[in-house]
Amino acid sequence: MIEPAITLVLPYYNEVGFIERTLESLAHQTRRDFRLILVNNASTDESEAVCRALTSSWAPGSVEHRLEAVPGKIHALIGGIVLVDTPLFATLDADTIYPPDYVATTIALFAANPAAAMVMAIDIYGDTDARAQRVRRWAVWGLSRLFPRKCHTGAYGQAFRTEAFRRAGGYDERIWDFVLEDHEIVHRVGRFGGLVYAPGHFCWPSTRRADRTSVTWTRSESLLYALLPNRWMDRYFYQFLAGRFRARGLANRNLRQKNWQVQDAASKSA
Repeated sequence: MIEPAITLVLPYYNEVGFIERTLESLAHQTRRDFRLILVNNASTDESEAVCRALTSSWAPGSVEHRLEAVPGKIHALIGGIVLVDTPLFATLDADTIYPPDYVATTIALFAANPAAAMVMAIDIYGDTDARAQRVRRWAVWGLSRLFPRKCHTGAYGQAFRTEAFRRAGGYDERIWDFVLEDHEIVHRVGRFGGLVYAPGHFCWPSTRRADRTSVTWTRSESLLYALLPNRWMDRYFYQFLAGRFRARGLANRNLRQKNWQVQDAASKSA
C-alpha cells in the first residue's frame, strides 16, 4: 500500500441507496494515496455489507471498517477520527458525490496554504458548468473572503490539519452535542489557522432532506453567526445558541432522523 497522505472519515447510518454512489466516486479519485475509515453508526440495514462489498477490491490496508454503537453522528466522527494517523484528514457524508480530483485538490490547497488549518469544499447541486452552479461557487468563495473566519460548508466538504484539530479539542459531545457540529468545530479549529476555499473545489451533497427544521438553525440565528465578530463566537455558541438549541431539542442525534424514508413509504402506499 502507498503511504497515505490523507485520511477520509466517512460515518454512515442506514445509507443503502446513497452510499453506493459516494464510494464509487471515491474509487475514481485521481490520487489514491488516501486511507478510508468507514464508521457504521449502528445501522439496521445492509449498509455495512454494501460498504464491505464495494471496497473489497481496494488495495490492502486502504480501507478500515469500524463500528460505533453509540447513536449520533458526532460519536461516529469521534470513533473514526481517533484512528487518524496522517497529517491531514477529511470528513465525508454518505450521501455526497465527490469529483475525481477531490482528494488531489484538497491536498494541493493545504500545500499552497501552509498557514491554513482547514480546507473547505463548496456544495453544488447539478451540472458543474451550469450558470447557476458557477455563480454559486463564486458566491460562496466571495462570502469566504468577506467572512474569512466563518464556516460556509458542511461536514461533507471539510478537511483539517490533524494537529490543529486535536489542539482544538476535536469533536466532543461535552462541548457541543447539538446539530451544526460542523460550524462549531470550525470555530474552535480556527484558533489554530485559517480556512481556505477555492471556486474549483466542490462536491455534490444530496438534497433528500426537504424538512430541515429539526437539524438546523433559524434565519436570524444564521444571520447573527455571519455578522457577529469572531471575538463573540464563544458566547454566541456556548451561551446563546446552545440554550436555544437545547430548548428546541436540536440534539446531534436528530441527524439520524430520515424523514425522506417516511415520505417515500407514504407515497408508495398512496
